Amino acid sequence: MAEDPPLVTGHAAWMARAIPPSGYRLAREEGRLDPAEFIAVVRASGLGRPVDDPARMAAMLAGANLVVTARDGAGQLHGVARSLTDFAYGCYLSDLCVVPQAEGLGLGRALIAETKRIIGPGSMLLLLSAPKPMSWYPKLGMERVDNGFLIRRDG
Repeated sequence: MAEDPPLVTGHAAWMARAIPPSGYRLAREEGRLDPAEFIAVVRASGLGRPVDDPARMAAMLAGANLVVTARDGAGQLHGVARSLTDFAYGCYLSDLCVVPQAEGLGLGRALIAETKRIIGPGSMLLLLSAPKPMSWYPKLGMERVDNGFLIRRDG
């Protein structure tokens, strides 16, 4: 495996990346994001989530205490970063989704950086990646970690 690019370190460096591409706006929408919109973006992105179980998806969204969205100028949802955080020490970015037509514009990077901006300099951000984007996160300057453990869900 080739060596990863340099890490982006420091809160200020991540804050500087919390700028959406032209024509997009980022917003916090926890408690306000329509579950149907969330499901549509997750489905379009291809992220493996239970999109055919609307009640479970709505519960996932309702249980998140940080939801950052990316919308185009017409208000269409094109990206979501759904997290669980204490805003003081740790943040688990559980879902990062961008619709295919907006891939490559920098929305994913902006959603991650905005999440980090909101949680503040004293909180780390943890993201567990699906297999396909494993090589993408280091290109953003994120650090790989190996010290994790898992108890899988039943379904």
